[in-house]
Amino acid sequence: MKRIQVTVMVLLASLLILSACSSSKSGNGASSPAASGSASSPAAESTKSGEQVTLNGVFLGATWGQATQELAKEYEKETGVKVNIELVGRDVIYQKLALSIAGQANYDLFNVDYNWVPEFASRDTLYPLDELIKKYNVDTSQYLPRALALTQWNGKNGSFGEGGTIYGLPQTIHPHLLWYRSDLFNDAKNKADFKAKYGYDLIPPTNMKQFKDAAEFFNGKEVDGQKIYGWAAQATKGFGNVHTWLTFMYSNGADVIDWNNMTSSLSTPEAIDATKSWVDMMKFTPPGINDYTFAEVASDAAQGKLAMALHWSWSAFEVDDPKTSKTVGKWDFVQVPAMKESIPHLAGWSIAIPKTTKQPDEAFKFMAWLESKQNDVRQAQMGGGDPVRSESYTDTALTGMKIEGTDVDRFRRYKALEEAMKTAKARPFFPQEEKWETVVSDYLSQLQFNQTSVEEAMKQADDAVNQMLK
Repeated sequence: MKRIQVTVMVLLASLLILSACSSSKSGNGASSPAASGSASSPAAESTKSGEQVTLNGVFLGATWGQATQELAKEYEKETGVKVNIELVGRDVIYQKLALSIAGQANYDLFNVDYNWVPEFASRDTLYPLDELIKKYNVDTSQYLPRALALTQWNGKNGSFGEGGTIYGLPQTIHPHLLWYRSDLFNDAKNKADFKAKYGYDLIPPTNMKQFKDAAEFFNGKEVDGQKIYGWAAQATKGFGNVHTWLTFMYSNGADVIDWNNMTSSLSTPEAIDATKSWVDMMKFTPPGINDYTFAEVASDAAQGKLAMALHWSWSAFEVDDPKTSKTVGKWDFVQVPAMKESIPHLAGWSIAIPKTTKQPDEAFKFMAWLESKQNDVRQAQMGGGDPVRSESYTDTALTGMKIEGTDVDRFRRYKALEEAMKTAKARPFFPQEEKWETVVSDYLSQLQFNQTSVEEAMKQADDAVNQMLK
């Protein structure tokens, strides 16, 4: 997904946060009946007799934010609690969260990119939810373990915060999947030509050799009067290239930091090999790939310009929209190709409460309602993102849905997505992650423009990251 660099803003926000840490105190929640976590929770009482409870939230202006805004209207009808949802960009969320915890804005709920959890939790500025989870009997066992882990922070640096304090409830996850055009892979002539050239059957790639061969085979072919390219993924400098590269790294057994010594590990043999494979595969991508964000990848796939894509699971809705896509029903989804193992980069968004809220109980009850079993399914039906509860993946309300006007399953990616969530790995989980991405992205960009060797770029990246970590 496109992410806007916010370096200057982060510095400003950090000052606000540090100021807030010494002075802000969380408000007391209103006394009200326990919310069951289901869509039929009892009506909430007002904070003060005769006054309506009003919550203010800031969410990403993506499909799950839009779904939240719609469902909030139903919540008000059911409970009498009004939930105002602002839809803004990612950088604006960060800014408003920083202002809120500094006591300069009045918000109760925030949609947060998961890498912010260690950053803000380590400064004691997010409301811990463990006691509220117990108080309102919210069962977290049905959340996908890796989805819930994205909301946790245990004070230790690493890949996940599993076992740590819960600072949010997951709203959507979207690991990388390998998208492939099933019509092209199943075409008899393509299958015969591929086998004649490479000596084995054309199948959805399961390893890096198959991925490279398929990308090379399809790259430059003409399909329906249009030149197509082997594959595409995010590659823009400033987070985009990092996100794609991480899937190559993780799938080759590499990690970006030696967590035992807290030093950069970008120049290990596994990291060098993974980075070389990533650079090599760029030969089979469309012109201008170095500027590709989330949007360009999805658009090219929808317009029939690609044979494959390494992209977020959630974005599949864009290729199945009959109003804008020329490839409706033609894409299928499998695990990302393995070098040593298939380990996709995991992204996800959660909902958190700033410690400065005066209504933590009411804010939590809305979160629990929104991420209940029924509403996890409903958000998916509304196009709001991929579910965060394991039970949703077998719910016939989703598995039985078809793309309008076709007999193709709308959520056919779910089988691959469930498998992906067994191994998916987050970005390095520590408070300085956003700054880390900015540093590393520059060296990856140098490789994309052939300005240096992989070995030299990774050595320099190690030095830069280690300097940052000091």
